[in-house]
Amino acid sequence: MNSIEPWLVVERQLQAYNARDLPEFLAQFSADAAIHELGAVDPSSSGIAEIELRYRQLFAASPNLKAEVISRTTFGHVVVDRERIFGRMGGLEPVEMLAIYEVRGGRISKLHFVR
Repeated sequence: MNSIEPWLVVERQLQAYNARDLPEFLAQFSADAAIHELGAVDPSSSGIAEIELRYRQLFAASPNLKAEVISRTTFGHVVVDRERIFGRMGGLEPVEMLAIYEVRGGRISKLHFVR
C-alpha cells in the first residue's frame, strides 16, 4: 500500500504543469494511465507515450500556460479540481473545467475532463 496522499500527487502534477516540466509532470502518471473527456467512449490519450505526446505539444504551443485551482475535493482515491486554465494554445481568455483524478499506487491512473 502506498502512503502518498492522492491530493499530493495531484498537486505535484499541477506544479509540474505550471512549470511546463514534462518529466516531472509525467512522473505523476502510471504507465497505463488514461485521459477521458466527459461523454466520450474511448480515452483521448491512453498510456504514458500518448500522454507525453499530448502534453509535449501543449507545452510547446502554450508558452504562457498556467492552471489555478478554484476548488479541490478529495474522496478516497479520487481528487476533483475545479480549474481555471490560462494561455492554453495561446488563448487570451481563461477556460474553466473540472479535472477528476483517480490516484492508485501513488500515481494518477485516470484523468477525466469536464469542459
